[in-house]
Amino acid sequence: MKKIIFFLFIPFLSFSQIERTIKLKVAVMQNFVTKGDDEGETLFWQTKGRITFGIVNYTEEQNPIFKALFINQYRELLAIYKKMNVSEDSNDTALYVKTLIRQEEDYRNLLTKDQLKFYLDKLADFEKNNPQANDSYSSLFFSENLLKEYKSKT
Repeated sequence: MKKIIFFLFIPFLSFSQIERTIKLKVAVMQNFVTKGDDEGETLFWQTKGRITFGIVNYTEEQNPIFKALFINQYRELLAIYKKMNVSEDSNDTALYVKTLIRQEEDYRNLLTKDQLKFYLDKLADFEKNNPQANDSYSSLFFSENLLKEYKSKT
């Protein structure tokens, strides 16, 4: 799998932010996958939900919407991840990355204008001032700068 990630992004700097965050995103997914399908799914949606709730403070009406979103995201990523892991095909890796990008956009589209601002501001602050927190958040989410960089490379 590491070979796929490396060769997929050879045209770019080998130690670019994209390559680094892809490795983080794949490692986090691997952690959820090793828990088994049901527990991995639960941990995925709970982790994403808790992290983002702390930033944007979902309303009671939004809670079930985001839970369903995160569960569906996990199921979609799991199928691609399993295929990518077996095939070691760069097309599967590219699909995984494109899916992550779309899922980030899907998430953002469900936020209110104020929530989106809180979310983007917090991730930008981590990116600028807290590399450790930035790595943690980048393993599951995209700052605006990172999302733009990903989209320009895919």
